[in-house]
Amino acid sequence: MKTEKEMIEHVVRAFYDKARTDVLLGYHFQRIPDFETHLPRIFSFWELQLLGKTDRTLGEPLDVIRAHIPLNIHTGEVNRWVKLFLETLSESQASDELKARWPSKLAHFQQVFLRSPLLFSSED
Repeated sequence: MKTEKEMIEHVVRAFYDKARTDVLLGYHFQRIPDFETHLPRIFSFWELQLLGKTDRTLGEPLDVIRAHIPLNIHTGEVNRWVKLFLETLSESQASDELKARWPSKLAHFQQVFLRSPLLFSSED
């Protein structure tokens, strides 16, 4: 049986495998030379969100909004990201308890992103 941490890693990896080839989102990943090196930081982010802790060294604080500014994302891409993540979660073999925690976190970050004046002007 996988630990919660292993389940999180599995879901995140499965999601990014899809997102990197997605017709609407995939082009963002082509600009990241070695995306694999970013995954441990993303695993840590979700461990913190879902478990309240991580045993990984994060280095600098996580600022998800500022980290995404260079991508010049669009509002529809945020919505697609959430839809694809929920789809991946539903297909995963993560525990029901972990699956139940994730949607509210995704909805929270969807709103944080969509309301961010750093990412979107009022005209988007």
